[in-house]
Amino acid sequence: MNKPLKRTLLTLAIIIGIATIISGIIFFKFKSALETLKPMETGTIFDDIFVVGDDYANMFIIQDSTQYIVIDCGNNATMVADEMKKLGISPDDVAAVLLTHTDADHTGALSLFDKAKRYMSKEEVQMINGTKSKFMWFGNSIPRTNYILLEDREIFWIGNVKVEGILVPGHTTGMMAFLINDKYLFTGDILSLQEGKMAPIPKIFNMDTKQAIASMEIIRNIPSAVYIITSHWGFTDYITAVDE
Repeated sequence: MNKPLKRTLLTLAIIIGIATIISGIIFFKFKSALETLKPMETGTIFDDIFVVGDDYANMFIIQDSTQYIVIDCGNNATMVADEMKKLGISPDDVAAVLLTHTDADHTGALSLFDKAKRYMSKEEVQMINGTKSKFMWFGNSIPRTNYILLEDREIFWIGNVKVEGILVPGHTTGMMAFLINDKYLFTGDILSLQEGKMAPIPKIFNMDTKQAIASMEIIRNIPSAVYIITSHWGFTDYITAVDE
């Protein structure tokens, strides 16, 4: 074997070795971060507000008379459908879906709600059109293109339910929290809960952790919000931040 070929193979072996080590470290950190998730089991959490348990994410359902509003869609469509049956709620009765963001564990059951209108932040479009990606070149993908795109602090009504969309970037570029009836604040993945207090989520999940922490202050300064309801760490009525 000639020397140039040996050098080429050695260089390639070193590159593969480094890539393997880096991948292993990322995998370990990601696995460790997943173990911090504490989603709720399916059931009723407030009057006319239900939670659906999934693999490691929660979907929320708000009842408005005979129709329903869904916030995020979990990770596993089959599991979500089965859990909704336990609540006696049909996907066909869902009038609207509000997406806090477009990561796969929040959009997995979107296909169940083809009859529903779908809402998300205008800024989140960057995550699905190739402009932004969370990990290297891996962008998000969601079905259908007919979404109603929301501006920051836009207020609208779905039936008798008042909704305010609040832009809280950091986890993704267009992460949006939803304030329901000036009381229930669904925060998606912009924060976690530690002993009932707001805390940053594991950094490996974020696109920009510094920005995410700044967004936590936006959440903390919404005076009418009584309950903070997260997608992976339960809910609290104690709106106080802990140290990083």
